[in-house]
Amino acid sequence: MNYERFDHTIHTIKKSIFLVNMTKEITPYFSQLAIQGIEKYLKQGKKIWILVNKKWYTGGIMCQECGHIPKCKNCSVSISYHKLVSWDTIGLCHICKTQYNVPTSCPVCNSAKIKDFWLWTQKVAEYVKNEYGKDALIIESETVNSPNKIKKITESITDHQIIIWTSLLATPPSTINFDLIIFLNADLWLNIPDYTSAERNFYFLYEAFVKHPTANFIVQSFNPDQYSIRNACRMNKEKFYEEDTVFRNVNGYPPFGELCVILYKNEIEESLYTKVDTLHKDLLYLKEKYEFKNIEIYSTPPLIYKMFGKYRYNIILKWPNVRQFMDIIFTKLNLAKKWFKVDWMAESIV
Repeated sequence: MNYERFDHTIHTIKKSIFLVNMTKEITPYFSQLAIQGIEKYLKQGKKIWILVNKKWYTGGIMCQECGHIPKCKNCSVSISYHKLVSWDTIGLCHICKTQYNVPTSCPVCNSAKIKDFWLWTQKVAEYVKNEYGKDALIIESETVNSPNKIKKITESITDHQIIIWTSLLATPPSTINFDLIIFLNADLWLNIPDYTSAERNFYFLYEAFVKHPTANFIVQSFNPDQYSIRNACRMNKEKFYEEDTVFRNVNGYPPFGELCVILYKNEIEESLYTKVDTLHKDLLYLKEKYEFKNIEIYSTPPLIYKMFGKYRYNIILKWPNVRQFMDIIFTKLNLAKKWFKVDWMAESIV
């Protein structure tokens, strides 16, 4: 059996949360349990909400021969693809909005074996139409960014059995009751290399469980033993914070330590490395000179290495006395005039 079941009672209403281990599934998209659930609830005339990570058609394409993934020339992200009203497909960088043609072969090895990966809102709707003959309603930020649009989309929800919602809009109108809610990828926030990712992931799930007491849930995860996912499914907030506190304490993250992020950007990659390397060495020298022994200093690229044509690199300082050390740095190194951006009390390292 590829799933675990967690039963809860909220305001006298019983509900079940099914946590599916996607590493044991045949496909990485819809688990067998999700397929069975959709079929069952459609036959019963009930309402289904499928939570999808991103809008548009698909997250990118990959060559099955050499593994190449086309990326934006201005940003270090894969080119996303979405369908226009005309049903033509275009490539688009979701950061700088540069448009690209859809390749018919790999630009590296010329292989015709290219395949898109991951299902986004438009492709999930296409899947639902092909498999179940149902027109799903897609709700994205552009369709609910005004009171009139929210009113209109709320009226449309009543006419559809399947609603596809992005993670940015995880709270539907309170007047709508869903019977089955499917998280296609419960690991959403865990893919971000940041000390707050577990907390964000926990609340991403937990709040949906609380706000929809009448619904049953299918939670698909490639990381079902991760503490934010497991404690959310157990609806155990205290246990989550207990484990998250241990993680932060051991690694010196806030509130047990201070965190500072110094960001540098440059259109020339070699210049970026030179500037960051020089500053890193200067910081290590000052750390030793003024005997800040407990401060950890390291350099690392951010989550997105290149944006709008500029390369980016971070220097991270953490553990105790960071602010005291930063006072010395500003006096000695004059970072502002050297075009370094400093976040003294960083809430994220990405």
